[in-house]
Amino acid sequence: MVNRLSNTTHGLHCLIIYSDLVTLREFYTYYIKVQIENKNKMVLFNPFYETVSSVRRSFSNSHKAIDVNKYENTETLIINDSLSEYFGGINSFNSKIRLLEFANRSGKDGLSVIADMGSYFFKMDYDKLVDYELSLPLYFDMPLTGLCLYHKKDFSRLSEEQRQMLVSNHAMTLKLESH
Repeated sequence: MVNRLSNTTHGLHCLIIYSDLVTLREFYTYYIKVQIENKNKMVLFNPFYETVSSVRRSFSNSHKAIDVNKYENTETLIINDSLSEYFGGINSFNSKIRLLEFANRSGKDGLSVIADMGSYFFKMDYDKLVDYELSLPLYFDMPLTGLCLYHKKDFSRLSEEQRQMLVSNHAMTLKLESH
């Protein structure tokens, strides 16, 4: 799945439903490593069901280990809690555009955003979630890739109509299942 996502063109807006944190960790550690080391991308990761510290540890405990400190110091990797990203008072999409501009100035080939949407479920703000997702295009017309992560239990809390709207507003929908 990582190779499939990594080989898509710039601009992909993808919905990913994951079954558990172990599976998600395996996915994001490999995906982020590929984006940074093979694709020359800047990565913004917004976890929700893990702390920023536990995400950092996941990289050092993974067979896909990367030097998180080095990449954070060069702002190639930014790990920011989903709750503060989406409910911290900043316009979330505009902040991503500024990061993309910074990535371009830094010689990067784009920005990959991996965002766990669990903060919307924590706030029980399903309408705001749907409005935000529907404000985004199927494909971005810039070197930006957006992976919207949903825990399967959260996704099932949405109405069938809301789920269909989210699926239809993403260019691709994937399920991460445990082995």
